[in-house]
Amino acid sequence: MKKLFSLFTLLFTSLLFSQNVVEIHYRHVPSEHIAEFEAKEMNHWSKVKQNAIDKGNLLATAFFRVADAGILNDEEMPTHAFVLVYKDFEQLANSNTIWASAEEVLGMNPNYISTNEISSTMMIQRYKLIDELSPLRDFKYAVWNYAKPKDLGGFVNENLKLWKPYFEKKVGKNGLAGWGILARVYPQGMNESSILSYDHYTNLASAMKALSPMDYDQSILSKSKMSEYNPNGFRYRVLLELLQFQGSVN
Repeated sequence: MKKLFSLFTLLFTSLLFSQNVVEIHYRHVPSEHIAEFEAKEMNHWSKVKQNAIDKGNLLATAFFRVADAGILNDEEMPTHAFVLVYKDFEQLANSNTIWASAEEVLGMNPNYISTNEISSTMMIQRYKLIDELSPLRDFKYAVWNYAKPKDLGGFVNENLKLWKPYFEKKVGKNGLAGWGILARVYPQGMNESSILSYDHYTNLASAMKALSPMDYDQSILSKSKMSEYNPNGFRYRVLLELLQFQGSVN
């Protein structure tokens, strides 16, 4: 009981001091509209987000393309993801201010460059940052790992005590650029992942190698108890390419 209490105390403390809140919007874009969608988002809607960053209504934002987007046109799978990083829950709750001044920032009716008709929002997820490597370094690819551990406290504890130091020593080597772990805030449910961890890489080869089970570092795996904390492994892993990053989280 004492050990269990300690693990949850560690989790609570990590969440308490890590204030950043992350919102992820997943979008599906048919292959014939991907070029138009990305151009409108990066050339126009990025200005609205930058205005929000400049005014202190948003910390940072990232725009990703999922690997194989435009090649495998599965309408039930996201092709792109927007990551919005807020200082805290209060800033997230007031996120409508980001879009309120869109017409003024864009200098035109936002409907003229809307991407709603050429894309569909698949889901929106909100997370609380537990921990990450700082400062944020330049990267081009990200691997997102979704999990619903049987022992949440043990899972988080191992990530902070074992995996974070491991990745910290590896940063700058073999393309590794960063690492972090998030706890799901909403939506929650029996079929929902409760944890999202991520790795950043400077090149595609390094990101693919990180996904390969044949290239796992056996020296670190021998110290892990993930088979106890998360016996079913990651529920899903996805590879994404960073198209645009704005703002700062450090």
